[in-house]
Order: sequence, then C-alpha cells, then structure tokens
Amino acid sequence: MKNDITIKNSSMDVYDYCEKNGISLAKIEENEFVAVPASYEQGHFFAQETIDFLKFCRENDSNHNILSDGDITVRSLHSFDIWMPIIFIAQSVLLPFAINMVSNYIWEKMKGRETENAEVDMTFIVKNGKKEKSIHYKGDAKTFKESFEKIDLNKMWEE
Repeated sequence: MKNDITIKNSSMDVYDYCEKNGISLAKIEENEFVAVPASYEQGHFFAQETIDFLKFCRENDSNHNILSDGDITVRSLHSFDIWMPIIFIAQSVLLPFAINMVSNYIWEKMKGRETENAEVDMTFIVKNGKKEKSIHYKGDAKTFKESFEKIDLNKMWEE
C-alpha cells in the first residue's frame, strides 16, 4: 500500500465556514484542535471516525471539539478503512501533538486486527499566523506515524 502525504496551501477557510453556518469563532479559540466537516456535493459531512476519535481525545485529557453547534451529519463508509475527520489546528506548535493523538487512536483501532490491511484518510489544516496549510495523508494505517516522522514539518512554512 502506497503512503501519500500532500502538503499545500489550504483553500478551506474555517473562519468563513463558521460565519456562514452561525458557529461561534470562540469554539476554535477555546480548543486545541477542532474537527471540521468536509464539503461534498450533498453538503458538509463529518468523517465516520469523528465521534469515536473525539471521545478518545477527551478520555486522554485533551481539549478538542466538533465544529458544530447543532446536530451533525456523519458520512459513513462500510469498510475497515479509517476515515478521520478534518482536524483544524489553530497553532502550528500543536501539530506534533495532533499527529501523536491520531496515531494513538489508529493503534487502538487496529488492536486485535493487526493482520488486516487498513487505509487511513486524514487531513490536518494548520494555522501559523496568517498562513494555513493542508496536510493530507492517505496510506497504510500501520505506517501513519512513521510517514510523518520522515518529513520536516517546520520546512512546510518556508516559501
């Protein structure tokens, strides 16, 4: 299974999404990172792992939330693949922490199924001052953490 990490300038304006959907910007500022819905033709949907991942984060004493003030719609896919929510990180220094949390969640999810192949689809949107970068991972669940260890996350801000 090929692992692919794509880093590019983010085209998703989380603050604009909040404004259009009547969501308080304080929600972003009060949390270390926030799960954001992905945009599809049919509307905005959260990834299937969103609820379980945020429960996992809260159990591990972290300050995380879902970017929604009402009911949420989760896009469910029927496979063992791990479809993670888009994670908005308001400060770039928190990116290694977020990668570690996702890695720990994947490891927990794979317990008892170590011999099965599972693919992870994950996007981080990271804010650094006025810049935002999108980091998308699509690849083997077993090598998620190692894939991120191979790149210099500080160099992504150089232009």
